[in-house]
This record gives sequence, structure tokens and C-alpha cells, in this order.
Amino acid sequence: MRTEFTWPEHIDADLERAIVQLMRETTASDPIIGFGQAITDVEAAHYIAELRGSLRAGKCRLLVVRRDGDVIALCTLRRNLNPNNAHIVDLAKGMIAHRYRGTAVLSASLYEIGCQCERDGAELITLDVRAQTPAHRVWERFGFEIYGTLRDYARVNGESRAGHFMMQTVSDLKARAAAACRLKPEATLE
Repeated sequence: MRTEFTWPEHIDADLERAIVQLMRETTASDPIIGFGQAITDVEAAHYIAELRGSLRAGKCRLLVVRRDGDVIALCTLRRNLNPNNAHIVDLAKGMIAHRYRGTAVLSASLYEIGCQCERDGAELITLDVRAQTPAHRVWERFGFEIYGTLRDYARVNGESRAGHFMMQTVSDLKARAAAACRLKPEATLE
């Protein structure tokens, strides 16, 4: 099986279908911030339109991970275009197909994200996550540190949930991901 990491600059119809399918698969059991348990056609269309606009404007990058041609993971990186904050990038809307969770896909993806951040000149990576969730624990395991907490971060079924804002340097993330993949930090993923 061949795993491919790409950074498309636009979303064609095939990629759109694959993104929506992956979003529906992952939200069936693990809600994504901003969406309910199941993503409607309207929500999916709005998300894709917003993502296309952000890609066109250079406001984000989209990592697409494929295994044997199938999209198995994706992540958006929000770029900060302000000169004083261009060293910061925000990891957002990451998803991995259920059958690839617990494999090296996450580590390899984080390594690839670190490489792209370096190419873009970013030195600090941030993210936000709902507190006390499996995703929160994963980010802690990969070395992200909490720099702030918002008690009313998300509302799920009418109940307020806390969220954490986390960060780490790109070089530290890349080194941790490489170690998790048993790669040397200089290695590239094919």
C-alpha cells in the first residue's frame, strides 16, 4: 500500500466528494467542532465553498492523505498573513478515517505538516480542542501545551463544554512526529 501526502491548491469535484465522505464518516461517531453528529448537505457545501475561498486567497493549506488513491485523512492549516504573525500557523479540522486511527498515519501526517510549516517559514503551531476528549489527549501526547482555556468553548446538546488552546514549536512537533514514525528528522515521506 502506498501513502501519498499532497497539498492541493484547489478542490476539484472528485476531491470534494472525498472530503465530504471523510467528514461524514468521522462525524458519525466523533463530532468535529462546528458540526453536529452528522453533516448535512448544506453544511458540507458551505464548508467546501469556504475552504475553496481560503485556498484561493492563500489563507490556508490543505493536506490530503491518500492510501492507494482513497482519501484517508486531511487537515487544514490556517496561515496568518499578517507580517508580525506570519510565524504562527493554526492546525484546524483534522480528520483520519476510523480504520487508520492508531496507525502511523497521524505521526506521518504531523511530520508532513511540520515540513510544510518550515517551507512556509512558520515556527509556531497552534490548535484548539474540546477539553477531555480523545483528540485532546492525542495532542498532549504529541507535545502540545495548553496556553489558554475557554470554559464555554463549545455547546453540545445544549451543554457547555470547555476547550483548550494549545501550541508548540514546529521543530518540536516535527521531531516528535519523526520519532513516532521512527524517521530521522531529515527524512522525507514518499
